Amino acid sequence: MTELDIKPGQNVHQKFNARQNELRLFIINDIVTQGHTFNLDTDRQKALDALAMDREEYDQIVEVLLERDGMVIDEDSRDVNFIYPVSALETGHRVTLADGRKFCAMCAIDAIGSTFTFHQDTVVDSSCAACGTPVHIEMKDGRVAKCEPEGLYALSFQLEELSNWAGSC
Repeated sequence: MTELDIKPGQNVHQKFNARQNELRLFIINDIVTQGHTFNLDTDRQKALDALAMDREEYDQIVEVLLERDGMVIDEDSRDVNFIYPVSALETGHRVTLADGRKFCAMCAIDAIGSTFTFHQDTVVDSSCAACGTPVHIEMKDGRVAKCEPEGLYALSFQLEELSNWAGSC
């Protein structure tokens, strides 16, 4: 796959090369650990130090992440508000990781998928978008171990036709 060979339906990780994913995952983990947005300017040095990266490489990768919808920022503050599957802003889709960290996901489907992003068991607390019924899902070893209400199912759709998908589901 070339740098620009992005296919519809491709998972987010596959849209980026190894180095780009290192920065993407660093920002994700920083948001989850700190419990607030990552600012591309004021928090830059943390990433540079942790990833042995210079500013030019950082700026280039940030541009790629933005161009390929790997993250969404507030243009004025340069805060990362959404970086799949994490929302630095409050949502109704709460995820608890096995390591005890908690965060909001962009949508319920992203909350379920968090188990694969973080490679650990997760607990998801959300609600039905149609009726508001509370939803509780426990993911263990990449599978649904428990869900309430029983018989729960989720609907998803392709977001390629949306120019800005963050917070849209």
